[in-house]
Amino acid sequence: MLNVLIAGASRGIGLGLARAYLEGGARVFAVARNPAASPGLKELAVQHGERLRVVTCDLNTVSAADEIVTALNGVRLDRAILNAGIYGPAAQDVATASEAEIGQLFFTNAISPLRLARTLHTRLARDAVLGVVSSEMGSLELSKGAESPLYAASKSALNSLLASWAAQLGKARDFTLLALHPGWVQTDMGGDKAPLTVEQSVPGLVAVVEAAAGTRDFRFVDYKGETVPW
Repeated sequence: MLNVLIAGASRGIGLGLARAYLEGGARVFAVARNPAASPGLKELAVQHGERLRVVTCDLNTVSAADEIVTALNGVRLDRAILNAGIYGPAAQDVATASEAEIGQLFFTNAISPLRLARTLHTRLARDAVLGVVSSEMGSLELSKGAESPLYAASKSALNSLLASWAAQLGKARDFTLLALHPGWVQTDMGGDKAPLTVEQSVPGLVAVVEAAAGTRDFRFVDYKGETVPW
C-alpha cells in the first residue's frame, strides 16, 4: 500500500488527487486548513474509512511542517504532493497591490511549499516522489504571465527555490522532485472558463507522478508528461 500525502486537499485539484489515490488503494494523509468545511473530504472519509487520514494544519504557520510530521506518526511517504496556493490580489498590479498582499502571495506560493518540502523529504521512502504544484506561468522562457504577473512571479520564485534546493541536495537526493503544471483547471482559482476539469487534470498528474517513481529526476513537467521550460 502506497502512503501518500496531499497538502491542500480540501477542494479542487488537491481533493481530486486524494480521491484518485484512495480509489487506487493508497493510504492518504490529506492536509487541509479547515477539513470540517470540506464536503468532499467528509465523503471520502465515509467511502474509504481509515485509509484516509485527515490532518488539520495551516501550511503558513511556523509549526506546520512539524505538525504534519507528528501526524505521520513514523510513516514513510511514497508520494507527497504539495498543492496549496493562492492567486493573490485581484488586480495583479504592482502599482496598487499592497505590501501585505504581495507578501502573503509569495509566502503562500513559494516559501511555505519549500519549507514543508525540506522537512518532509526526511520522511520519504527511498525512491519516493515529491511533487510541488507550480504553473507554466512561472516559466520565464514561456512568459505566459502577462495577465497575472504577480501570481506568475510567485510561481517563478517557487521554481527557483526548488532548483536551488535540488542543487543543494546534489547526489544525496534519493527521491524524485517535480514541479508540476496541472493545466488551467476549473477550480475556485482557475474559474469556470478554464478548459480543463479536475477530472481531466488529475489522472494525468497521477500518471506523471507514478511514472517518475524511482527515477530520482528533477523536472518541471505538465499533466501530460511534457517538459515545461524553466
